[in-house]
Amino acid sequence: MTRLKCPDCQHENEPERIYCHNCGARLDRTGPAKEKIEEGPTEERTRQHPPKMFSPNRGKGKAIAIKVANIILGALCLAVVIVMLLPPDLAPAPKNYDFAPLINRDMVSALSSHQPPTLVYNEGQVNSYLAATLRRKDNPSQQGFAPLKRVFVQFQEGQCAIHIEHKLMVLSIFAGSTYQVAIVNNKIVATSTGGYIGRMPIHPSLMKYGNFLFGKAWDCLAQERNSVARLAGIEFHPQSVTLIVSR
Repeated sequence: MTRLKCPDCQHENEPERIYCHNCGARLDRTGPAKEKIEEGPTEERTRQHPPKMFSPNRGKGKAIAIKVANIILGALCLAVVIVMLLPPDLAPAPKNYDFAPLINRDMVSALSSHQPPTLVYNEGQVNSYLAATLRRKDNPSQQGFAPLKRVFVQFQEGQCAIHIEHKLMVLSIFAGSTYQVAIVNNKIVATSTGGYIGRMPIHPSLMKYGNFLFGKAWDCLAQERNSVARLAGIEFHPQSVTLIVSR
């Protein structure tokens, strides 16, 4: 506690006194007033923020919660990657394909003569043609990163499912999408109704951003896509597709 010293007799007085207790002289109180102003905010801060010695574990709960949340988020991301790398439940690739029809040549010939008015192929014929197309020497599917190993289709009523398999070092990455297809003004309009990567299902609204997965497949089928775009229509039925040349 600060005591007031009398300027006349040097007697030390209590800090609340105005006059000296010994000689009665008026005391100089500018020092205690200044000290009170300086100490005021410190005392106020002390009252607002209790010393950490009274709460040594303060803040540890928040740090632990953040660490746990990061661990859970990392585990979820790892689980998603693992599910995407797992192969889906698809039919294995046949060891031998049937004789592949020359589908693109058939389309070009029919478009030039408008005969026959329709071309019908079953799943086996189309998949044999796709396998033969991938084996062509000028095919771009084997170039660059993650070469294309397999492309095959499945036909349902009104829909076509396209499945692809990429080779990434020793891993096989599978992806696929189901489409509703129409031909409008010499353009193929394909609307995804769902898809997958590995065993992870992908919502149709997100599948439209996954077209890069099918880039190599679209490149190696560029001629076929141009021919299909010139057709009058295309219809999918269970295990077969009908190409409408003219109406």
